[in-house]
Amino acid sequence: MLRNRAEISEDKTFNLLTEAILERDQPRTTDLFYGMIARDGRSIGEALSVVTAAEAPFVQVPCHINFRDGNIALTNNDHTILGLRASTYLMPYLPEKYRLLPLLQSVWYIPAGLDIWNQLLGKYPGRYATMKGIQVPPPDYGPVVWHHDTPPIHDEGTLDERLHHYMIATMNGDTRGSYGRFVSIAEDPANRAALQDTLEFLGLMDVQETVIGRKARNTGHKAIRARAVTDLANYIGWEDSHGVFYMGVPDMAIGPLYYSMYDAASVTMAAEFEDAGKSLKQKNQTPLSPAQVEDMVEQMMTADHDTVWNLLVTHLKNGISIKSLGDTIQVAAAELILRNTVARTFTSGQHPFDYCNVANNWLRNTNNPYQARILFLMLNFINDVAHENKYYKSIIEDDFAKHDLSGRTPHALLRELDDAIMSLDYSRSTAVANAYLQSGADRRAYMETVALCACRFQDDPHNQKITVSTFEEYGHNSTHLRDRILLATPRLLAGWVKMPGERDCFARFEKEWVYN
Repeated sequence: MLRNRAEISEDKTFNLLTEAILERDQPRTTDLFYGMIARDGRSIGEALSVVTAAEAPFVQVPCHINFRDGNIALTNNDHTILGLRASTYLMPYLPEKYRLLPLLQSVWYIPAGLDIWNQLLGKYPGRYATMKGIQVPPPDYGPVVWHHDTPPIHDEGTLDERLHHYMIATMNGDTRGSYGRFVSIAEDPANRAALQDTLEFLGLMDVQETVIGRKARNTGHKAIRARAVTDLANYIGWEDSHGVFYMGVPDMAIGPLYYSMYDAASVTMAAEFEDAGKSLKQKNQTPLSPAQVEDMVEQMMTADHDTVWNLLVTHLKNGISIKSLGDTIQVAAAELILRNTVARTFTSGQHPFDYCNVANNWLRNTNNPYQARILFLMLNFINDVAHENKYYKSIIEDDFAKHDLSGRTPHALLRELDDAIMSLDYSRSTAVANAYLQSGADRRAYMETVALCACRFQDDPHNQKITVSTFEEYGHNSTHLRDRILLATPRLLAGWVKMPGERDCFARFEKEWVYN
């Protein structure tokens, strides 16, 4: 049986965490969380159950776009749940004494991530207000609770009929109906695999046709958020994940909702395949050849929409496997990062990469009959961003050439990689990373070095999230270009814009937490 927020709030630390979060006290919030694990001997899952329940009411938004001075203005998703999910998956890649660091970074961020709607209006202090240079005086009011907790809504019918009601409520923008139905279906453990598939499918479907010339951007966050919900629920235990559900599930129904690109993929599949492509995962078993992989990656960077769309249709008709196509698209997502040189536009590559990671994880772990349609959305997202930023030519070869790394031992290269990333030198980071990978040395040591760099930065969860996404996709990727996925992380970590105070949590960790 799922525990509700009232039951979780009986925990002795719940009120202390809630008070610290609402006072926007990042050190105290993090120390309370650390204390639950290190001093009280609680499991990480227990601690996550309590902290997510404490923050959940205060990280909602009413809509993902606003209207100011005649213009559409983006209101981004809550990032706190994304960080908590990334942290739990990144922990195993870190040296033992640093295993808690990513989680503490994510908890440190929570008090800065409240009521984003009002932060962007200059009415509430936090990360987004700071990012925009808005000085908001300490308020005498709390963050707005935009979506109140909803009791379960029990529909009659089979599981498939109940899942359909849940999907339609989500696609209609009915946050209360969507969330209430989700919680109702989740009460029975036998329903959870199908519910997880449905939630992640809804997130993957909801991605817009173009980001070119748009301020309001979906950027694939619905999919990333959906996976955060399911991964955290699986980590914590669904019975104790009320806060996770309350944070993430209503957002699936918050507008704007973009289903037109999925509609286009569905029309294409119905026109080109006898069963609308529903049997392709079982029927298509041939991998792309190395030459075909390189051609498809390059076409996603340079060709127009119709050309790459038709290329995907051709490969599917020729029996190419969904996995091989997904792996190749993921390599192209890495190229969006590897071809960038502008600090702020590293975000243009990291969002498609993380979206494709969610999609590939879903492709690997479900048998949903509509899998092939999501390949079109992945491909379009990458092709669109490549054209927006004119990523028509590989440039990292110039970075390799201008840094002489000959004669370095693998150990020396890892020391230099750490220094290059922490010095925010993306060119040298890329070159050193490549030299290490080309040496054939241990990939695990490389991952530990990069993961520790990622977890020393505080900002929002993107540093940790892109790191674990690249590691996961490298581990599953079947193409001969998979090392390029590992190159993407150090380049982004060193190049992506950092916020003031981005190393404060790490300093506190080194001083108070690492040896205690």
